[in-house]
Amino acid sequence: MEKTADLKNKTNFFHQHTFDNLPDAVLWLNKSGNIEFVNKGATGLYLYSGSELLKLSIFDIEPDCNDKFWTERWNNAITGHKVSYNSIHRKKSGLNFSVEIHDSIIEDNGVEYVCSIVRDISVYKEREQKLRDALIELKVSEKLLHQSHFTIENLPGAVFWINKEGIIESANNTACDRLEYPKDELSGASFIDLCVDFSKKDWTELWKRIKKEKVVITESKNRKKGGAIFPVYVRSNFVEFEGKEYSVSIALDVTKRVEAEAQIRLQHQLLKNTINSLTHPFYVIDANSFEIILANDASGFNETKTKLTCHSVTHNSDKPCDGNNHVCPVAKIKKSKKARTVEHLHKDDKGNDKYVEIHAYPIFDDRGEVSNVIEYSIDITERKKADEALRFALDEVKRLKNQLEAENIYLQQEIKLEHNFEEIISKSKAFKNVLNKVEQVASTDASVLILGETGTGKELLARAVHNISKRRNRPLVKVNCATLPANLIESELFGHEKGSFTGAHARKTGRFELANGGTVFLDEIGDLAPELQTKLLRVLQEGEFERLGSSQTIKVDVRIIAATNVNLEAAIDEGKFRSDLYYRLNVFPIMIPPLRDRRDDIPLLVHHFVNKYSKKNSRNIESIPQNTMKALQNYPWPGNIRELENIIERGVIISPGKQLELGDWLPKGRKIKGIHKVTSLSDHEKEYILEVLEMTNWRVSGEKGAAKILDIKPTTLEARMKKLGISRKS
Repeated sequence: MEKTADLKNKTNFFHQHTFDNLPDAVLWLNKSGNIEFVNKGATGLYLYSGSELLKLSIFDIEPDCNDKFWTERWNNAITGHKVSYNSIHRKKSGLNFSVEIHDSIIEDNGVEYVCSIVRDISVYKEREQKLRDALIELKVSEKLLHQSHFTIENLPGAVFWINKEGIIESANNTACDRLEYPKDELSGASFIDLCVDFSKKDWTELWKRIKKEKVVITESKNRKKGGAIFPVYVRSNFVEFEGKEYSVSIALDVTKRVEAEAQIRLQHQLLKNTINSLTHPFYVIDANSFEIILANDASGFNETKTKLTCHSVTHNSDKPCDGNNHVCPVAKIKKSKKARTVEHLHKDDKGNDKYVEIHAYPIFDDRGEVSNVIEYSIDITERKKADEALRFALDEVKRLKNQLEAENIYLQQEIKLEHNFEEIISKSKAFKNVLNKVEQVASTDASVLILGETGTGKELLARAVHNISKRRNRPLVKVNCATLPANLIESELFGHEKGSFTGAHARKTGRFELANGGTVFLDEIGDLAPELQTKLLRVLQEGEFERLGSSQTIKVDVRIIAATNVNLEAAIDEGKFRSDLYYRLNVFPIMIPPLRDRRDDIPLLVHHFVNKYSKKNSRNIESIPQNTMKALQNYPWPGNIRELENIIERGVIISPGKQLELGDWLPKGRKIKGIHKVTSLSDHEKEYILEVLEMTNWRVSGEKGAAKILDIKPTTLEARMKKLGISRKS
């Protein structure tokens, strides 16, 4: 009897201690879903006290659980089914978290309960912490021992009590099921025999660690009775009971995790193969040490070498990448946390100049700091040579242009509202409001900022402001800030002295000087280079400037009208536009509505352009089909009035009779009955490219260029233009 009592006491202690150290929450739920019993794992998981949890139901902690779902869970458990599923539970703080739930039916004193074992699967480290918290001592009670015994036997993890010799003295049902051993065979078996490649010496060393560190986490492989091998994650806890030392080990099957890791390794290899297939050099660089940690085959990087840095490989420089000695994308990205594209010039193996365009992108760590930088480089030497040839050609054009009378370049056009704006065609209320604003501001000298999409007629409106102002007898001088090269725009704006730079063969009068007493229209002001924004601000504030190559200050009286389709406030936030210049320009803003917001004007504009181009092309168009007009009104017109004018001009040209026909130039997605002309794929491609180029004012590259809209590289677009015979009309 004494041995039987000792065995019962030992078993009870085993059940209680194991139950107290469970990493999972245990809830006993009655048929109504009310919580009747919880372990300390539940209080730690939900952050309620035990008494608080006993006042709650499953519906309080599981937001998605309703009466129907609970009834199904209860019925499944009653019929002997073990229910396992994933759900969302809620802590006392209101925080939702993911859980894995295992339900079983139990009976205590004739009353049935659902024993719900809940595992937090949202944060691995939190689960470990809760597992340690579960080792805190709980009060001993007979009912708790009974409940803990049932819970332990049905845990999803295998539980072993192992003595210091490595002999298993006790194991739960899960361990028996997992290893396919009967319980009587597993008890008394050697733990060493169950572990693959685990010797007695290994156990001796592990036991020393368990005894010293109290809690030891290991990973190994277990062998089932049938011979099958599977990986396990084992948490071993040192326990002393009745003068003997044990390791209470909880083993979890991690087969899925190991398979996932193998899949990750495979994906890593696929990624490496993909990187090596790139034809351009590709690098991954440590943002702190600037050392190259990964490179593809195209880079020619020899992995046997050590401590190669980006400045020595990609920049061909003997100076460190400190961001000061030369433009270093890594240093710049680490500071700005934004992707960058830079150009480098260095000598190739034959001593020739080689231009490289480097695209660099940041990789962030968990703290949001730049840990690595990805770089790939493209040889742009040929493109740079072409750009240089273009610059020479532009210089020659400038030289010839300067031989003409300066003021003859700028023609004045008369634009008036109703009686003052004959060329502005509109009946929409929105555009009438715009013209009213023109009349309000025209008589003043206030700066005007005209906003609107491309093709809405911003230049036409600027001429309207000038031509009804007191400055109408002086020139309206236009400057397109987007089309002039950055190295020429300063000379265009402020002029230069002879010999001030290479190619300056004579003095040039700048456009501000030409516009003295009149108006300067700065189109695409959002594209003005940052260094010129400062000089422009000075002209606005002080009314003075100096020609390039001259120290003499020139005073001017000029009114500024600016226009842009760029969001200048966003450009200010990005550091691309000066805020003080914006406030000086934005004294009187005028927003031009896009054509899609003034569809009532489309018939007026269509008739106007039909008449205009009928006369120009010797056509006699007298009617416009109703379905054609409807299609034109329904089209969104991303290129606005400019796009509409182009389409009507083409329609007039191809119309053989007195009725307007749009042919294949009909806006995409709209069909006109009676048109059955079939063209080749290359013709369609040529027409579409021409349409986009017209929309962008023949601008190929850049954020507003045709290549960006067509989603292709500028070099690809230029090649297609050459192949299709597309060139800008003079």
